[in-house]
Amino acid sequence: MKTKNSTPATAYSYLRFSSPEQSKGDSVRRQTELRDQWLDRNGVMLNTTLTLRDEGISGFSGKHRENPDRHALATFLELVHAGRIARGSYLIVESLDRLTREHIRPALTLLLNLIDNGIRIVQLLPVETIYDEAVEPMTLMMAIMELSRGHSESRMKSERVGRAWSAKRERAGRDGEVLTKRTPGWLHVKDGAFVVNEPAAAAVRRIYEMAINGYGLGRIAKQLNAEKIPAIGRADYWARSYIAKILSNRAVVGEYQPHTIAHGQKRHPTGELIPDYYPVIVSEKEWYAARAALANRHNKPGRPAAGGINLFANLLRDARDGGTFFQLDRGKKSSGKILASYRAYQGIEGAKMTSFPSVPFERAILSQLKEIDVDSLVPRGPKTVDAVLALTGRLAGIDGRLTKISAALLDKGDIDALATAAKTLEAEKVAITKELDEARRQAATPLMSAWATCHSLIDLLNQAPDQDDARLRLRAAIRRLVSNIYCLFIADGTKRLAFVQVHFHGQATTRDYVIVHHRAHFAFNGCEASRRKESRTIVRSMRYKGPVDFRNKGSAKIIEKYVEEVCRTCSEPPPMPAKTKGPKMSQGQDEETSNALNAPG
Repeated sequence: MKTKNSTPATAYSYLRFSSPEQSKGDSVRRQTELRDQWLDRNGVMLNTTLTLRDEGISGFSGKHRENPDRHALATFLELVHAGRIARGSYLIVESLDRLTREHIRPALTLLLNLIDNGIRIVQLLPVETIYDEAVEPMTLMMAIMELSRGHSESRMKSERVGRAWSAKRERAGRDGEVLTKRTPGWLHVKDGAFVVNEPAAAAVRRIYEMAINGYGLGRIAKQLNAEKIPAIGRADYWARSYIAKILSNRAVVGEYQPHTIAHGQKRHPTGELIPDYYPVIVSEKEWYAARAALANRHNKPGRPAAGGINLFANLLRDARDGGTFFQLDRGKKSSGKILASYRAYQGIEGAKMTSFPSVPFERAILSQLKEIDVDSLVPRGPKTVDAVLALTGRLAGIDGRLTKISAALLDKGDIDALATAAKTLEAEKVAITKELDEARRQAATPLMSAWATCHSLIDLLNQAPDQDDARLRLRAAIRRLVSNIYCLFIADGTKRLAFVQVHFHGQATTRDYVIVHHRAHFAFNGCEASRRKESRTIVRSMRYKGPVDFRNKGSAKIIEKYVEEVCRTCSEPPPMPAKTKGPKMSQGQDEETSNALNAPG
């Protein structure tokens, strides 16, 4: 086994076993001992710089040939294809089923590709054999038989294990039998029954409570870490990712969805969902309420502003261009906290930088939300409950039809027609399931309850001992009610005007307001000494003649042009031109509002 220049050939040793427990037994010792004996007999040098061991990795799926960062065989194959393993090198395996236990086609392809690249595969058991470019047909036939045997053994084992697990899942659903000792982090198994780890369960309940109150994933994790609440799981701290898993895990309401890993693929659901399998940690209503709170945060991400928690974060839209407003703190020596256009702040062409003081804006909008007649926005009657019942009934009907189709397939009916019908029903089932989840979220956080929460939190906001907590809860309540707040900010000397249109979830009606803020300034009256005028803010409801929708940029342009004319003439507002399509301010509200618009600076 020497090369022509008498340099010993190089060998690489590949060891693999399916379960980590085998590393504690005789598998490694046996494979290593057989390898060393072959090396001594044949005078071949073992390359010790490359360790090829796939521990606890199955050869049945072929995953050990993928991802060189994780699997040793994949690393070796990559080096072979890159030409970094010299032709004529040996790859030593205890038996061919250590190399692979895949179906014969990919298994044989693997063997032949290695041979084509000049690699000589050494099989030590059951019969010592070398497979190289000069392999005899009968020897190759034996290799095919050996590879086929390994695959058949693994397939039969997989099927037996699958049937055993299927029977266990059936008993779990029928008798409540514990399937496995692998449990969520707030439970453990003792004497064949689940036992709740109360400190961990209390942490889970706290997570759901904070989520319902408007806390984001990052803030929940930060709060738990600050309070030194012991983390669940292997980590010694709370992380956003684990918080997200807990808030999406139906195990907290007692459900268990069995999963399987078929042929090395990712885990996917198998069999029927098993209700009441685990002890219930949070209620169904709390689960959906938390999901609703997270859904309200969707597309409204981001850390709190440096100047504090913005109650309207990501709800505010610029009526000029549809962009967002954000809270910017310019410091006490400047203009303090303001609401500024994000597009203008980034220097985007066409965006206009007109800001509005944040605190007066917040107080004005909260005062108007508090005064809203809830009955005018929220229809009475259990509509969300009715929707849940209706959708649940539709889902049950689809399941029944799918069951009939399955029975018809077993009776060898029209397979193509039945398969098409089943596919259509499955698609309909997915769509209805999404609708049902949304209906359940709405039922868990009814609008009347959200309005009541919002009103009470507005009343208590200034007196709350924990301002961050109170503001987060109020922001969550507002987000359950309000979809967007469109604003048109206009500057006029020491005045700031804000035309505001509030859009509510599930409602076609809007609420319109105008806010006029006079900033503090010094007034000069001829030769008299200057006199400081304190800031003041006026807010009024607005009524327009004709439809006004700030989502349409044209409405903002017409109002801006109208206000500019008023501010320029400083007289009574002129009537809108008869041919102009757009808003007209109604008469009579609007004497106060008109005076506010024309108040001297």
